[in-house]
Amino acid sequence: MKNLSWNNIKNLNEEEITYLLYIEGKSIDIISKIRNMDKNTIEKQIIECKIKYRVFENSNSEKDILNKLKRCHKNERQSIIGLLSNKDKENLENYLLNNLFNSSKEDCSFYIWLLGELKSKKAVQQIGAFLKCNDGNIKRICCSALGKIGDISCENFLISCLKDSKPQVVQYAIKAISKIKSKKAISYLNKIVEDEKQRDYVKNAAIIAIDEITKG
Repeated sequence: MKNLSWNNIKNLNEEEITYLLYIEGKSIDIISKIRNMDKNTIEKQIIECKIKYRVFENSNSEKDILNKLKRCHKNERQSIIGLLSNKDKENLENYLLNNLFNSSKEDCSFYIWLLGELKSKKAVQQIGAFLKCNDGNIKRICCSALGKIGDISCENFLISCLKDSKPQVVQYAIKAISKIKSKKAISYLNKIVEDEKQRDYVKNAAIIAIDEITKG
């Protein structure tokens, strides 16, 4: 975690500079004038940093940070991730990759979700391995994470999910395929559209995906 001080100002982002002024006791009005920013922007930056540093305060390891992140609301988590330095993200990514297969079911779901938010290309193979399980929730989270990572290398994993017995898994796989714009998947998506036994919402997702891929 960054050292939040003026001595480290070259490494601080805009939000952290605002927050440093705030914890020194300066009012929002004064900070707004110093930073030449509107009050709403200043308040937003302060709130984001409060959330971020609440997670990192007294955290001695990546495990501590993850436990605190897990207790945060989803929107808070995403704000915190967006404020992390590249080094912080790398440290979390490495911890997740090293502990993914040894985690509990609950932690596993959270770790996969977080690897997706971090857009971890290094996680593609590990996440893909979990698509072989029978847990529909885990598989949906995996498909969603692969879509967020957005790397074409995951297309075969996602295509394999198009034959899943659970319609929601298929739907999530289709949405992820649309994000990575897999041309290889188009023939499989056409089969879904033509399948009379397939759910309408799955067919509609496939139609939208085909359109997104072909126009891209």
